[in-house]
Amino acid sequence: MTGLTLIRRLDDWSSRVEDAALAVLHAAIATLVCAAVVFRYVLGDPLTWSEELILLLFAWMVFLGIASAFHARTHIIIDVIVMFAPRWLARAFGLLAFLATAAVLGTLTYFSWRYLQREMPNLTPMLGISAGWMIAPLFVGSALSLLHLLRNLLDEGPVGALWSDITTRE
Repeated sequence: MTGLTLIRRLDDWSSRVEDAALAVLHAAIATLVCAAVVFRYVLGDPLTWSEELILLLFAWMVFLGIASAFHARTHIIIDVIVMFAPRWLARAFGLLAFLATAAVLGTLTYFSWRYLQREMPNLTPMLGISAGWMIAPLFVGSALSLLHLLRNLLDEGPVGALWSDITTRE
């Protein structure tokens, strides 16, 4: 198995895990919000820890969702200039966008890892779990987004790596 095949398989596998996790996270957040409302307003005994857990799950949902959008190629793209630009300029913009995106994702991955390591010994106020769990979604989401961007690079080249599925390509 070549490195390219390995990256494609890892990308496909991680995408399936992301989609399943997103469904579970969405259901968990909806259940917790409903439970929190019932406990607070019907039973008069609020769940003091529910808000912190909902925020944690929401952070995971947001950053896994960003990564999933890179894989599904459904992220937002502003392509009006590229659509009317000469081909050479459109290619240059595509390459520039790819490099900028890769740099941002690489920076986010690196610094979120460092921040995660620093926050691991600290505990959250209500749940009493490692505060690193609040930073982990940024690290995991950025790393997965970088993986999906790499896959797009392999499939489309640097110019088309960020094209959305709704973008017209030649």
